Amino acid sequence: MYIKFKKCGHKEKTNVSFFVKIIGASLPAGGFYAWVTYLFAGTGLAMPICIAIATGGIAMLCFKDEIVAWIIEKGYQCEKCGSKDWQACE
Repeated sequence: MYIKFKKCGHKEKTNVSFFVKIIGASLPAGGFYAWVTYLFAGTGLAMPICIAIATGGIAMLCFKDEIVAWIIEKGYQCEKCGSKDWQACE
């Protein structure tokens, strides 16, 4: 995924999606591992916690483009012109 700044036309590749994919893939595995090892045993909320962890990871994988756009939108600016007005492109 690339971002293109509207003011100057500068184009940069984003690496944030790589980290979102890693986190998104590890959360369902972590939820399953927590369930299998009884990490939350005795709390009475073990199953809902593990389901929430796994569902959060799946949601991150499904909405990774929106998450990357939100992360970049929060303060990422162009090195050349200083503009924060950009659009995502392939």
